[in-house]
Amino acid sequence: MGIHLNQFIGSSSSIGAKRVRNVCVAFRAASDQNNRAGCLRALELLEHEYCILKNKLHELFQIEQQRLLAAGVRYPMLN
Repeated sequence: MGIHLNQFIGSSSSIGAKRVRNVCVAFRAASDQNNRAGCLRALELLEHEYCILKNKLHELFQIEQQRLLAAGVRYPMLN
């Protein structure tokens, strides 16, 4: 579990997702303490924060696609 959380901490930090990173840090601490209830709470919060981040990133990509299309740039659309 720790290895995966460390990877998630690094990945979220590299894109500036501080809220996701902070939840991962709390999750790792709960895991290190064998705190099952804390892990479950952190996992629930992590899922919530991940969904928020995913939606925000999707919106940013859509805005960028619209900007590029308005500028006349054409490329295959990925969904």
